[in-house]
Amino acid sequence: MSAGGIDPEISRLVSLAHSGSADSRSQLYLSIATLMETRSGGFSTSERDLLNAIMRQLTRQVEMEVRHALAERIAEIDDAPHDLILLLANDRIEVAQSVLERSTLLSEDELIDVVNAASHLHQKVIAERPDVTPRLAASLAESSAPEVLLALVRNQRARIADETMERLAERSREHVELQEGVLARPELQPDLAERMCGFVSEALHGFITKRFQIDPAAIRKDIAMATAEAHARLTHASGPERLVSKLHAAGQLKPGFAVKALSQGQLDVFEHAAAKLIGVPVEAIMRLLKTGEATALALVCQAIGIDKSVFATLFSQAETLRGRSGILSQQDRQKADGVFTSISREDARQTIVRRAA
Repeated sequence: MSAGGIDPEISRLVSLAHSGSADSRSQLYLSIATLMETRSGGFSTSERDLLNAIMRQLTRQVEMEVRHALAERIAEIDDAPHDLILLLANDRIEVAQSVLERSTLLSEDELIDVVNAASHLHQKVIAERPDVTPRLAASLAESSAPEVLLALVRNQRARIADETMERLAERSREHVELQEGVLARPELQPDLAERMCGFVSEALHGFITKRFQIDPAAIRKDIAMATAEAHARLTHASGPERLVSKLHAAGQLKPGFAVKALSQGQLDVFEHAAAKLIGVPVEAIMRLLKTGEATALALVCQAIGIDKSVFATLFSQAETLRGRSGILSQQDRQKADGVFTSISREDARQTIVRRAA
């Protein structure tokens, strides 16, 4: 210990901090990480304050690769500088990931702040943490990124309140890839599962009736009510053509709207939206989809940018609305997959345009 009460090694690091070179800053950064690992819990208050001050300053100056290396080394250190952990947690995802995954020093409020301020990639990492609390889950449930919502519902250690389950179920109307995960959650209440029957695919109806022992007749009633409500909303909007044209003029007509329309039983809205997005008369889309061929719907979905992960659910919904079986055979699934993998979005659009000519 030096006369001033500061360890000689820390004094050396302070001297290094006064150097202006990039190499010295990087060396200092990693030297402090090594010190933290080897002397965890062995700092005096003055030493810790000094190191914290140095690290706060350097974190804004060193290269991303160096920050990443530090984050990896201190992510699991229980007495790592808290404000440094917080700084790294809000850094670029390449730096923040290890801290967001493994650090136990981040509080619930701090994680919520990251969710509200950082990228979808940060949100997804947080959604996969083993200690997701009900408040944190509620914040994550408002993410605009489907991959974040999917990570949350698949995290079996996350604690999700009933109100958040309601929200996730509602959001699964638009993001249909969530539906299976929501229905599998242990927190899901039977009444919510029954209400979901009004908009999930026929394939999931059997899962719901088996898990919650719900009368199939009740499910048919829920579907009829949901279809009637969707039709009423559509009528109130003065018809699908006007609604779609209005959204298109406002620049708000997106593939997600088409997915949501079909998920809610509005097949005609889906057809008008697809026609507008592709640039063909709606009759061309209606003729194409009327065949009931999986490849036809796959071609439309590819042309307007709908991901193949939701295709099976959309196919089931469309065929059910037409009064046909919504079961997608393995052969048809493979053919549809071939459309998504072998035809680009623009080529799919051009194919439909040529057929409409």
